[in-house]
Amino acid sequence: MINFVKMQGTGNDFIILNGIEEELGKYSDLAKKTCDRHFGIGADGMIVVENSSIADIKMVFFNADGTEAPMCGNGIRCFSKYVYDNGIIQKTTFKVETLAGIMEPKLNIEDGIVKSVTVNMGAPKLSTKSFPIITDEETFINKEIKVEDEIFNISTLSVGTIHSIIKVDNLEIIDIKKIGPLIENYRVFSKKTNVNFCEIVDKNNIKMLTWERGVGQTLACGTGACASAFICSKLYNTSKKVKVHVLGGILEIELIEGLIFMTGPAELICKGVFYLD
Repeated sequence: MINFVKMQGTGNDFIILNGIEEELGKYSDLAKKTCDRHFGIGADGMIVVENSSIADIKMVFFNADGTEAPMCGNGIRCFSKYVYDNGIIQKTTFKVETLAGIMEPKLNIEDGIVKSVTVNMGAPKLSTKSFPIITDEETFINKEIKVEDEIFNISTLSVGTIHSIIKVDNLEIIDIKKIGPLIENYRVFSKKTNVNFCEIVDKNNIKMLTWERGVGQTLACGTGACASAFICSKLYNTSKKVKVHVLGGILEIELIEGLIFMTGPAELICKGVFYLD
């Protein structure tokens, strides 16, 4: 058996495990077991806390299907609250090692409680050499693809992990459970892609629906919100500071001197013991 904590950030939920204190076995298999919503605890992903030789702490992230991902925006906020609340880290600003590089969260504390977390997500990567895609193009911004006889304008980039952004006039007409997996597995994406549909409400507000590779539709996606805010600013002249409205709440994204800063909630759902087979 293993001890676990379940947390959520704007509806994106995660199982968090302490890999420093417990022997956890093969992470991929464990993620599939713990994240199963019928036979496990149930979550979009699994996060493991590990020691780091290059930062204050290390975050390891696995999707619900057992695939490892380099980063998770909502996940790193929950991770940051977890390590602070459990005394693993005692600073309110610290560095986290991830497969996407060193991330820098800042805990926003009120009356001793972590109310939200701001993360410097770094600079977006537009070069197609930065993410798995089959193309001779140097970038894949505002390109046309054809899916189910429908043309979509798509922009793909990396904000710690690969994201494809599609602006639409009305999110309500998007059948994300049909179109999402088709774009996720579109032929140019050699290792699939995360898919985010965006509707611009005004210069300061964006609505977003997300289809995550290895998970399916989720209530939120932090890295997706960062990628969407960047593309909407670059192509459609939205503000450098926007609220991204997702099904699970609101994320605040700010673009400052080429860097992306994300602020959002991180909340404890429950904690307990998981019994392995």
